Amino acid sequence: MTAPRREEQPDGSVKIIFASPILFHDEAKGYLTLRQPTIREVWEIGDPVTWVFSEAGAVVSTVDRLALRSWVGRLIEGHDADLIGAHRDVALGLLIEEAVVDFFRSARRRLKPPSAPSPKAA
Repeated sequence: MTAPRREEQPDGSVKIIFASPILFHDEAKGYLTLRQPTIREVWEIGDPVTWVFSEAGAVVSTVDRLALRSWVGRLIEGHDADLIGAHRDVALGLLIEEAVVDFFRSARRRLKPPSAPSPKAA
């Protein structure tokens, strides 16, 4: 069996190509598109990733499952989140989750200042 894959689109959206077509109202579709979140949606739903402290005191990230479900339902274009959710391809589910989380991961990277050049040895 082939694996689903993702393609970054020029407009910032992500195309998720299924390993095999999934029916959508009697039409077999081979992909879905995840559009970029809007600012308003970020304010309404929040980040799908939260940070917690482990017992050892380390900060670790975890996916907020409720926020993720809200994001998937909002961002999917060209397909239905409930139909995708009923499909039995765990790799597809993980790929969609990763793509949604990556919208936020990429935005955070853009907010970080560039690192300073290393000082030259004298």
